[in-house]
Amino acid sequence: MKAAFLPGSCSPSHIPDIEIGTAKLLRGFRIMSYRRLLLTAAATSLMLAACNQQSAAPVTGAPIASLPLAEAAPPPEAAAPAASDLPPAPPITRISARRPVYSYIDDAYDIGDTFADSPPDYTVDYDGVQPWVWRSSGGDYRVVEQTSYGERVYFYHAGEDYPFLIRDHDYSYAYDNGGLVEVYDSYGQPYPGYGASLLAVAAQYLYRGQRLHDAAIHEQRQAAYAADWRARRDSVLADQQRWGEEQQRNPDWRRFHDEHVQRQQPQQASFQQERAQRQAYVQRIAPVIAAAPQAPPMRQGPPTGDRRDFAQDRGGPPPIVGPQGRPGQAPGQAEAQAAAARDQTNAQWRAAQAGNRDQQQQRAQADAANRAGNDAQRQQQAQAQAQAHVQARDQQRAQADAANSSRDAAQHQQQAQVQAQARDQQRAQADAANHSRDAAQHQQQQAQAQAQARDQQRAQADAANRARDAAQHQQQAQAQNQARDQQRAQADAANHARQDAQQQQAQNQARDQQRAQQQAASHAHDDAARQAQAQQHQAQAQAQAQAQQHQMAAQQQAQAAAQQHAQAAQAQAAAAQHAQQAQAQQAQAQHAQAAAQHAAQAAAHEKKPDDQKK
Repeated sequence: MKAAFLPGSCSPSHIPDIEIGTAKLLRGFRIMSYRRLLLTAAATSLMLAACNQQSAAPVTGAPIASLPLAEAAPPPEAAAPAASDLPPAPPITRISARRPVYSYIDDAYDIGDTFADSPPDYTVDYDGVQPWVWRSSGGDYRVVEQTSYGERVYFYHAGEDYPFLIRDHDYSYAYDNGGLVEVYDSYGQPYPGYGASLLAVAAQYLYRGQRLHDAAIHEQRQAAYAADWRARRDSVLADQQRWGEEQQRNPDWRRFHDEHVQRQQPQQASFQQERAQRQAYVQRIAPVIAAAPQAPPMRQGPPTGDRRDFAQDRGGPPPIVGPQGRPGQAPGQAEAQAAAARDQTNAQWRAAQAGNRDQQQQRAQADAANRAGNDAQRQQQAQAQAQAHVQARDQQRAQADAANSSRDAAQHQQQAQVQAQARDQQRAQADAANHSRDAAQHQQQQAQAQAQARDQQRAQADAANRARDAAQHQQQAQAQNQARDQQRAQADAANHARQDAQQQQAQNQARDQQRAQQQAASHAHDDAARQAQAQQHQAQAQAQAQAQQHQMAAQQQAQAAAQQHAQAAQAQAAAAQHAQQAQAQQAQAQHAQAAAQHAAQAAAHEKKPDDQKK
């Protein structure tokens, strides 16, 4: 990738354009090796560094956005749709121009003159066709697409996403702020007598032009074919040449152009610099264009029938438009009158233009007669100057070739250095990756051994904790059993004491009754004695019943004590069994700890040779 710039053509505003263009180009190459990526980065650095270089040698490098022409045989090219085949577009209205009438077409002429006869910078895919794109160093665009009736050209100012002028085979349409401001004929003269059909065409062209500009910026850029450019070059340049001839013949246009050049001298100087660069670039790639194979014809021919955007006669008025906006339809009476009036106006305008041209020819003849006397004197001087100019140009070309050779050699050397540095960097990165991988594996092995040791320690700690918990549980169970036995013994003693007290009270009551009965018996008659005896028998029966109740209670207490002693014996047996299990678990934990220590000693023994190697 090469790029060269004229002195003063680079500025901080252009550097983002270079970077954006390079980034889009890199995105376009979906499969790119690391080496090509380094070479592209090196070429971009050279492009940016060239902005600070000042060279007196002529510049022959490619324009800022140009891709090398494709030298292979191109596939058949598809024609862009004519105006009659374009989809409907939002309507536009005619508005008053904010600038002089010739300013729009003169700006388009300046842009086309800047590109000179250089091939398209690149092409993009849009709607089944591949329009050509030129981009100036200042950001102006020209997009050209081929229709079945010739070239259709779109001109864009820098920073605007819609065209300010569109030219087809017959007319040119000037736009400002989204509206139509002027229509020109094929020679660049204002044509005020257009009808609704051309207004509809202007709307369709503007709608398509906005989308073509978006595609030219955002779609994948592709190289144009040298064979296609050689086949269509004369057609593209012919319209530009026709404008130039009309500019010289038309005094109004020539006067505006001269004043415009005086007002915009810095911009005109930039145009001239880029034009010179593109012309030198064309001379350098002329062998590539000449050696290109034959271009195939277009894939489709012109559609049959009438067409809406093509005049019946070159430079003549447009065909009469019927009620449906299609040529060839018979108008009504009102339309016929309007057409006749428009034809009369056009005829008068053409006659006035013809008179102006006759006057211009007469003035030109007088000027030629006045210059004829001086031509002979200046001819010899011109020849001498031409020879000197040819010699100087040859010398400049030789210097340019030498400078290009030196620059190419320097670039080749820099590319070789970049490649060597890239290889060294790749090797260093590979070595570092290998060392990192070995270190990671070693660390992983150490981490695994440490994790195993931690797991063994955790298992031993868990076994010890379980044994300690079992012993504590056994002690707690024994203490609880002792407490329950003590509580039960206290309860039994309290029950026996209460029963003894109740029995003693009953005996005391019986003795008191006996004493009362004996006293009553000594003072009572026999009936009282018998009654006392009956009472005594009753008291004895009660005492016997109480004794039987006490005996039954004692038996129940004995049975309860026997059950409690049996439960205590069962609890002691369970505690003994739990203690035996805890002792077995503790023995297993001690065995696992011994096995872990043995494994750690074995791992340490196997690790010693690796450490000795280091």
